[in-house]
This record gives sequence, structure tokens and C-alpha cells, in this order.
Amino acid sequence: MKFKKIINKLEMIEGSLDDAFYSLPEYNANEDTRSYIDSARNELYCLKDNIEKAITNESLTFGGDTGVDADFGMK
Repeated sequence: MKFKKIINKLEMIEGSLDDAFYSLPEYNANEDTRSYIDSARNELYCLKDNIEKAITNESLTFGGDTGVDADFGMK
């Protein structure tokens, strides 16, 4: 449940960055700002993707890695 809240917050931030990127007037003077916003969006997308992968991997290990496979009793 904690991870879902984190993902939801990241999606809100993602929306704000998208709005900022697309609402910025297309002037040459704004190119640096566009680049900074786009870089932040990319970092956010990567962070969100990594968290989602971690959530998936954690759920596949049945709640965490204990070092022992719970189903087969093997290390």
C-alpha cells in the first residue's frame, strides 16, 4: 500500500512536469528551461519504472528475499 501511494505521488509530479513542459512558450530563450524540465521528466520516468520493477520483484519473492526459497526449501 505504501508503494501505491508513492507511485500515485510520482504520477502527480509527472503530470505537473508535463504541464510545465507543454505550456512553456516555444521561444529560443526557453530552450534551456525546456531541456531542464525534460531532463527532470526523464529522471522521474526512470525512478517510477525502477520502483514499479522493485514492487513486482518483491511480490514475486513472496514478501521479501529470505535467502531460502519458501516453496522448495532450497537456498
